Amino acid sequence: MNIYKITVQYKGTHFFGFQVQAEDQTIQGEINKALSVLSHNEPIKTLGSGRTDAGVHALAQVMRIEIPVNISVMSLARAMNSHLPPDIRVIDAEVVTEEFHPIFSAVSKEYNYVFCLEDQVSPFAGELMTYFSPGLDIELMKKGCQIFCGEHDFINYQCTGTEVGSTVRKIITCDIKKYNSSGHWQHLAHEYYVFSVVGTGFLKQMVRLMIGALVSLGKGKITLEDLEKSLKSPLKNRLGPTAPPQGLYLKEVHY
Repeated sequence: MNIYKITVQYKGTHFFGFQVQAEDQTIQGEINKALSVLSHNEPIKTLGSGRTDAGVHALAQVMRIEIPVNISVMSLARAMNSHLPPDIRVIDAEVVTEEFHPIFSAVSKEYNYVFCLEDQVSPFAGELMTYFSPGLDIELMKKGCQIFCGEHDFINYQCTGTEVGSTVRKIITCDIKKYNSSGHWQHLAHEYYVFSVVGTGFLKQMVRLMIGALVSLGKGKITLEDLEKSLKSPLKNRLGPTAPPQGLYLKEVHY
């Protein structure tokens, strides 16, 4: 088998998440279909750096693929893209050794959550960013971001029913920046915000729950002290709702 590391960019709006499923259309499922064509239906293996939920996007999802055909990296990306739907694109490919693992070889991941506070946005914005009502205290939300930094127990920031060995995670950087006429999403809104978080690992829906708590903070529904307490012991009720998926992007996986 020939082993490659590929970087995949996708718009997750019309997919039921990343991980392959028996019935629904997924990102990994489409990747597998494209590779099966290239491999003449011989067995193939694929593994992603992580699972994104339905409606979530990726600027640089990393995958390890194993295929029985030997093909140049330039030809591989081009050939895969010719068999993929337009919402999925392989943007890079390289040959790797058996030791490379997209999950365990990763040092950290960066997620972005894009949102705006204006209702006069492009009609295309609804699938690519989230609209929150005006009046959020962004400066207070930035202070909340700093509380998340460091190693904490994020048990209150995971999808209900998820079973993991440990809910302790380390956040390296966390911030919110405002953009007016620059960045990936400048054509969608005159003014928008990007929540950026880098961590060594994330729980299921952790970033969306962090955003939900920060929005509650920005609305004055909770305090900075409430945010601090949420990282120290389990809560009966969440500090905020799970933020909608369309604003979330897996930006980069660092190796």
